[in-house]
Amino acid sequence: MQLTRKRTALVAGGLVVIVALGVAVRVEQSRRGRNDHPNPATPEAALAELRAGNARYMSSHRTLSTDTKHDADDRTELAKGQHPFAAVLCCSDSRVCPEFIFDQRPGSIFDIRNAGNVVDDDVMASLEYAVEHLHVRVILVLGHKGCGAIEAVHDAADKPLHDHLRALQEHMACIRPQLAASRDRHSADDLNQLSKDNAKGQAMTLLAESEPVRTAVSSGEVRLVYAIYDMVTGEAEFFDVEK
Repeated sequence: MQLTRKRTALVAGGLVVIVALGVAVRVEQSRRGRNDHPNPATPEAALAELRAGNARYMSSHRTLSTDTKHDADDRTELAKGQHPFAAVLCCSDSRVCPEFIFDQRPGSIFDIRNAGNVVDDDVMASLEYAVEHLHVRVILVLGHKGCGAIEAVHDAADKPLHDHLRALQEHMACIRPQLAASRDRHSADDLNQLSKDNAKGQAMTLLAESEPVRTAVSSGEVRLVYAIYDMVTGEAEFFDVEK
């Protein structure tokens, strides 16, 4: 009787070990089968990853931003620290979501958002932090077509906007000549061109006024680019910033 009990206990213990090993194997196989967080080592590779992710988004084949099976593992890992490879300044527009547009998981993109994707002191401080402490490889200023902030500033012309909206005009000083030239035009193409000009102007402002960013770009440690996003097609068209 006692021997039988020992055999039963041994068998039960062996089954527990087998089940545990099976679970461990399945977890490891699952992890091997997933697409891990991209970790581009160079600015060129980081920009290529953003382009590739945007191509997946345009073709409705997102992979990284649709993987929910590993959310718990990702949260645990990200709680230990963040290592984004790109910093993106984009508009607060609810239709503009960088993680979807570039098909990236949480932890890959350092997001800074405000109406009109403008560079103010807070934005500059955030991007300097991203460069000096997070060691991002790419800074992207992302404008978009159909931008309400651009339209509001355009329609105001020489009149100041009310309350704190006036700050949008102040921070879009980089496109005042273009605003003046397009004052009598209000087509979608004209407004979209202003969005593109603004994205470029904000990138140039960042380069001119931030010593840490300028140093990182000059040394080749960081690539500074701007892009215009089309909400209909999903395409983000990239452009280099003139140094």
